[in-house]
This record gives sequence, C-alpha cells and structure tokens, in this order.
Amino acid sequence: MKNIKKYQKLLVLVMTGMLAASCSSTRFSAQKFDNSSYANLSQQDKQLADTLIKKVLDNEGIYTVISGLKPMSSVTELYLDIAAVDTLLRGNAKITDTASEDLKKLKRYQRIVNTLNFGDLRFMISPYRAHQKKQRTMQISVHRKSLVDSLLLADQSFFGQFGFVPGTSPEILINTTEYEHKHNRFRAYGHLFGYPEHAVSFFTEASISESRTGEFVKRDFLQLPVFSSQTGRFVYAVPKGYKAAIVDHNIANRAKYALASYQAERSRYARKDGSVRYYELLLSLLKINGR
Repeated sequence: MKNIKKYQKLLVLVMTGMLAASCSSTRFSAQKFDNSSYANLSQQDKQLADTLIKKVLDNEGIYTVISGLKPMSSVTELYLDIAAVDTLLRGNAKITDTASEDLKKLKRYQRIVNTLNFGDLRFMISPYRAHQKKQRTMQISVHRKSLVDSLLLADQSFFGQFGFVPGTSPEILINTTEYEHKHNRFRAYGHLFGYPEHAVSFFTEASISESRTGEFVKRDFLQLPVFSSQTGRFVYAVPKGYKAAIVDHNIANRAKYALASYQAERSRYARKDGSVRYYELLLSLLKINGR
C-alpha cells in the first residue's frame, strides 16, 4: 500500500504535465514511411486492412495512435488449427498441414499486417503461448515504438531484468512478454497497455495472492470510453471500493480530449453511405500528431 501511494504521487506529477501537453494534441517524432506496399494490395486485401484499421481507431487502439496513453493495444485475434495436438509431438518436424486453409489465412493476414507499418506506429501478429489442443490463438496488435522506448526508460528496474532497454525491438519485447511467467507477464502487459502503476501493481499482486491462498481478490473496474462503446474496451481493475485518484482523472481527461478529436476528424472521412475511409483517416491522424 505504501508503494502504491508513492507511485500515485509520482504519477500525479507526471500525468499532470502530460495532460497539459496533450491539450495541444500529443505529437510524436516525425518518421517517413513507404505506403507503396499497401497500394499494391488487391482490393479484397485493402478491405481487410481497412477492417483492421477500423478495429484500432474505433476502439482502444485510438489511444495508441493519438494521446500517448497506450504504448500498445490489441486489435483482434485469429483462431487457427495449426498447433500440435499432443505434447508428445514436441520436437516433431511435421506438425502443421502446410496446405491447410488456416495456414493460408495466417499468411494472408501476415502479408497485410506487414503493409501496415507507419514508422513509429506499427501493426504486428504474435502467437499466444497457451493453446487449446490444435487451436493456436494469434494476436494482432498495434504499438508505438517511441512510447515503448519511453516505457522501457521509465520502468528500467522491471524490464531491465529481461535485457530490455530503450531501443529494443517492440516485437521482441511483446513476444518475450507473452512467454514469460504469468506474474511478470501481467506486469509487463499492464504497462504496455497503458494502465496506471497502481492498477498494474494491484492486478499483479492480487494474482500472486490468489496463487498463494486460492482466494480471489475482489475488485472494481474503471472504464474509459471509445468510439464504439462506453465500456468494456479500455478498462483496468482496482481494489474493491477504490475511489478514483487524480492520476485516474487525468487519464480520463486525456482520453476524453483524444476521443473528441478523433470523432471530429472521423466525420471528415465518412462517406454518404456511412462508411469511413479508414486508411486515409489513419494517415491524417498520423500527420496531425507528427506521425
């Protein structure tokens, strides 16, 4: 509890400064990128790429694209029958049917995700460590390298134990995190997903406590709205009965400002039929926020 209060006080100072800066829109270092790969996609693949971009912008990924709140956001998941059914098959050279429709599907998504590289902002596909029999879950996510670097610098005492320092490839960091011990994984993902320190510590320590005692630690949840929903997208756990602190209010205010900015820009790219030109919208948001 003492450590949580210490972190809260520190975060209040940090977040207050960040909130003031965000009032003129959080800006990222400009980076050039080549969008010719996207231009060369088939019309069907462009439609799928736009669907992935929509999932980012209309959900919590918007806080990775703008505002600087979330170094990383989940986009969607793929469920593919490509894994080994039996642990006895570990080390076997022939597991996956290379002609399977699921592997073809993965190759298509990988090809499309590879075109969604915007310099500082990048999409990626990574496998979950756990799988159900033959089904492997693949996570598509989006991250900002500059935010990941800032996170690694700010939380060096935690991430340093794994050999991660500013400049580490976010893809390596995220994949390694997925295969770490669950408590390290919870803390690392908590930071990557942009939750405040007190929430990350609570969730991790609650998991440790439950592992030791077998008793679930009761909790409440704080919710931040996105374009698609008021709840259930950007949400973090807090102790039962917890009252939102200044750091939580600051996060909420930054999210509110970013969401309002997004809604205004989104309306400019809406077609008469209600559909949205998501790829062009993303490029505009990146330009406005300095990439």
